[in-house]
Amino acid sequence: MNPDKIREIEEKLADINRIISGLDPAIRSAAFEILAPYYFDEELTNSAQKPAAKGKDTGTPSTTPAEFESFFSSFDHKKPKDNVLLIAAWLYSQHGVFPISAKDTKNYADRTGLTVPKRPDNTMRSAKKNGKSLFRQSGDGWELTVHGETYVKETYGVKKGTKARVSEGVE
Repeated sequence: MNPDKIREIEEKLADINRIISGLDPAIRSAAFEILAPYYFDEELTNSAQKPAAKGKDTGTPSTTPAEFESFFSSFDHKKPKDNVLLIAAWLYSQHGVFPISAKDTKNYADRTGLTVPKRPDNTMRSAKKNGKSLFRQSGDGWELTVHGETYVKETYGVKKGTKARVSEGVE
């Protein structure tokens, strides 16, 4: 990295520090997570456009906690079954189509505070829109069908993700 770039980053961090140092210590971490994308938007956009090596996970998630929180808080479903679809939409936006297990769904529900049915796998099994199934069974999980992909794209405004899954459950 060139010295000018390092100085620029240092200045941005110092500016963020000036802003958050006057805040309550309990919220400084959250404030940094919120401010950093605004200060480093260009760097984040450029690094997101660089393709990772095929089949290789870089180990660094490009989704910030603020983006994660914002996505889930922007939808307010009254029915627990709709929260299963919301979690599936998030996973689709991050990793594309892959088998989603009941365990994955429950882990994300716990992490986000969403209420989901006791058997999310049954919800995915029976989920239909216009008479067409949104999921199909694949191994021990359920993956979105073409109709399911279209549904989550239109309903939740997501695009198919390309990140490699790091491990089972919550990343």
